[in-house]
Amino acid sequence: MASLLRLFRRSLFLRVFTVTSIVSTTFIYLLGSNLESRIERGIISEKESSSISEAKSVIQLATVKLTIGTLTSQQNLNSIAEDIVNSTEVGAEESGREIVLINYEGKVVEGIPATIASKTFNSSSISAELRNKVRTNIGIQWERGQLRYLDGRNADGILIGKLLSIPRIGTYEMYVAYSFESQLSTIDLIQNAIVASGILFVVLILIIALVVLRRVIKPVHEAAAIAEKLTSGDLDKRIEVRGEDELARLGLAFNEMASTLSDQINRLENLSKVQQRFVSDVSHELRTPLTTIRMAADVIHNSRNQFDPVVSRSAELLLSQIERFEALLADLLEVSRLDAKVATVSMAKVDIVSLVRRCIEELSSVAQEKGAEVRLHSLESAIVIDGDTLRLERILRNLLTNAIDHAEGKPVDVMVLANESAVSIGVRDYGIGLSESQIPRVFDRFWRADPSRSRVRGGTGLGLSIAKEDAALHGGEINVWGKLGAGANFVLTLPIRSGETIKSYPISAVPTSL
Repeated sequence: MASLLRLFRRSLFLRVFTVTSIVSTTFIYLLGSNLESRIERGIISEKESSSISEAKSVIQLATVKLTIGTLTSQQNLNSIAEDIVNSTEVGAEESGREIVLINYEGKVVEGIPATIASKTFNSSSISAELRNKVRTNIGIQWERGQLRYLDGRNADGILIGKLLSIPRIGTYEMYVAYSFESQLSTIDLIQNAIVASGILFVVLILIIALVVLRRVIKPVHEAAAIAEKLTSGDLDKRIEVRGEDELARLGLAFNEMASTLSDQINRLENLSKVQQRFVSDVSHELRTPLTTIRMAADVIHNSRNQFDPVVSRSAELLLSQIERFEALLADLLEVSRLDAKVATVSMAKVDIVSLVRRCIEELSSVAQEKGAEVRLHSLESAIVIDGDTLRLERILRNLLTNAIDHAEGKPVDVMVLANESAVSIGVRDYGIGLSESQIPRVFDRFWRADPSRSRVRGGTGLGLSIAKEDAALHGGEINVWGKLGAGANFVLTLPIRSGETIKSYPISAVPTSL
């Protein structure tokens, strides 16, 4: 069932074809039902009207016959009554007409039985309600009902009745019944024709929809397939354009867009390669003179006590700026290696708790200088994972340095927590924090949350970017939460074993208590 739902969601052809099928079937069903209902009402209504009109004539004729028979006495009244109920006039059989005479008082008069009916008709078909209406009203009374026959048949029909007052023999109830069998057969025939026509129309609509959808969806499928190939890097694929209609114009526009994107991507790739080569070459070329400058600066720094205080201070500043320059060059070289996809990891067993503790101790002097206390929280004394010690240490140093720089003298909490598949290291500060618009940019190269902040130490803008790349090399990731005035929380999550995926995160980036 799930696979069918997924197929339905992913297939435009299936969705449109299904909707077309449902809409067309529903429309034709409603139209056919309405047409059938109107035809049925029309046929039955016409039959009722003609039956009532004919019944009036039959009742009037019967009244005349019985009246004349009582006046002339030329014919036995019972024979007249039987001739009336078993009338063989033309049209009686075709119309399904049946006649019943019932003495009002239920007596035999002049040889006429109390109830006399057509030979095949069962007089019990006449309901008590109709008889009561005939007895209490002067004019014609009628009702629709089920007609029963002596041979066991039943049929829908109409019963029309009237009270007759005949001289000498008294009052009789006369009922004329008409069967709807012929009309219902006609209705069934029409209904079958409507159903067959509806099915034919639905099939034709679906065939037309199938042809049109294939004509329209096929270019869309081709465009989607070629777009996927373009995404995967095959920039030479194009849609085959046929004709001059809207789909052809769409194909031409798509091909032009693909050509433009291909040119732009190639241009950007070339530019990126030039930039990467430039950064790499410049970084390497600067290392040699920087090494010489560093050696000279070390000599001057070691002899600073022999100089004037101003010169001595300048020697200290010179050495600190050279150290910053070396750090920047190291970061640039690492970025060039990451861009070139040549960065590698040397996996070994690493106690992440001990590594975090060591990084905190190494940065303790920096934390004291900033007035920030770094507090470690871990439920385990040791958590061993697969990792590259140097890269993991660089990630942790970057996260801790970043937190200390932005803590504004407030404590920094470091939480280490693990589960069966992963370990998380959360570094939380309570300083200036980050806005929602800044969070997506924290890992951008050379980006700083506060560009105007003085660069007393570090601050190349590459640390967090390199940390994210180092985490990705381990199969992990870094998640960030921040709020202005409430600090920030960086959570590094790594798989316990190399090559495995992270099934759940021990620590959420959003702190449990704000």
